[in-house]
Amino acid sequence: MKRRFVDSNIFIYILLKDPRYGTACLRMLERIEKGEDEGVTSTLVVSQVIAHLARRGKDEAIKLFIDYIQEAGIAVMETTFLDFVEAVAEMNRLNLSCSMWDDLVLACQMRRGKVQEIYTNDRDFEKIGWVKPIFP
Repeated sequence: MKRRFVDSNIFIYILLKDPRYGTACLRMLERIEKGEDEGVTSTLVVSQVIAHLARRGKDEAIKLFIDYIQEAGIAVMETTFLDFVEAVAEMNRLNLSCSMWDDLVLACQMRRGKVQEIYTNDRDFEKIGWVKPIFP
């Protein structure tokens, strides 16, 4: 069983019933539900998903999302100030722009949690050497 981080776009595609990516994302989360993968996410991802749903007026989906995280057994890592400090250092070391900020914070959390793969449709993670994006 592999530990896999779950990025916000996976949850958003499912919650908003995206016609192009929703089914593929659902299959990823089903792997976690079945115990084939161990799912990990972070408080930053939870905040990103809730903010996105709120901006779209999908208030009813917020409770569904929080309930799902708890029921599916997805571990939620706390976002710490040190994750931000490390993200600044990595941004400079890798010569990346601030547009990669959230991805860098998540990557630093992944490294702290010893997770190398991330379920995401965000190819920017390929710019971060220790992160392997997974998307069908």
